[in-house]
Amino acid sequence: MRAVVTDLDGTLLPSGGTISARSLAALRRLGAEGCLRVIATGRNLYSALQVLPDDFPIDYLVFSSGAGVMRWRDRRLLCTIHLEEDSVREIARFLWDANLNFTVQREMPDNHLFYYTSFYPEPEDFLRRVRFYSPFGTFVGTVDAIRGKATQFLVILDAVQLRLFESLRRELAAYSVVRSTSPVDGRALWLEVFAKGVNKGSTCRRLLEGVGIDMGDCAGLGNDYNDTDFLELCGEAFVVANAPSPLKARYRMVAGVCEDGFVEFVEKVCPVDSFI
Repeated sequence: MRAVVTDLDGTLLPSGGTISARSLAALRRLGAEGCLRVIATGRNLYSALQVLPDDFPIDYLVFSSGAGVMRWRDRRLLCTIHLEEDSVREIARFLWDANLNFTVQREMPDNHLFYYTSFYPEPEDFLRRVRFYSPFGTFVGTVDAIRGKATQFLVILDAVQLRLFESLRRELAAYSVVRSTSPVDGRALWLEVFAKGVNKGSTCRRLLEGVGIDMGDCAGLGNDYNDTDFLELCGEAFVVANAPSPLKARYRMVAGVCEDGFVEFVEKVCPVDSFI
């Protein structure tokens, strides 16, 4: 394998924990062997940089589910894909009329800043997120208060609203709609809306093609539905044991994130004697 793409939260980074010393050693060994290392995360840039130190052993960071790419060695932004202002208004109006709470993550690199709504009822996971990031949020009482381009929309669906997901995806077919599971409670469903064509897979493919690597020469590791876009393109694809059951039935499986599943993954796709 000439490249490795891994998700971050729940795959390499345990919830509420830290990346293990063995996983860090595996990343360094991949670099020493000339294997390109890519993290593809749903986190915005600000959030990713809170958990990845300057000397973290990767080559590229794909953030916001593929809306942005950073070259790690010099922190240069290579790619940012935004929703244009007219699209932002269109999506906001649709969600507003559907009485669904949402956040609008603003332009990169400052897409930790967001607008948010407050319709009743508010899913608990939505309330927790807005409270946690309250220093960065701006409440909006009308669609017209939302200004400028945006990176994405985030809609959090509770157990009662889950049935709406497929109909919302159909209504928003002009855009890229990505499904993921809440990293906060592990139950709520997140519906993220990006510019057309944005997902982890399409961005990773463009990135690797730009450096002369085919996705068939890449191995991928994920843990959630939003990882399938790159897993489907990789020559070898795995999920950790803490992934949802449908994904474990679809891909090869390694140990869970808390049991150094990433190390097992690396040993399988880039075998080296006495690897770690």
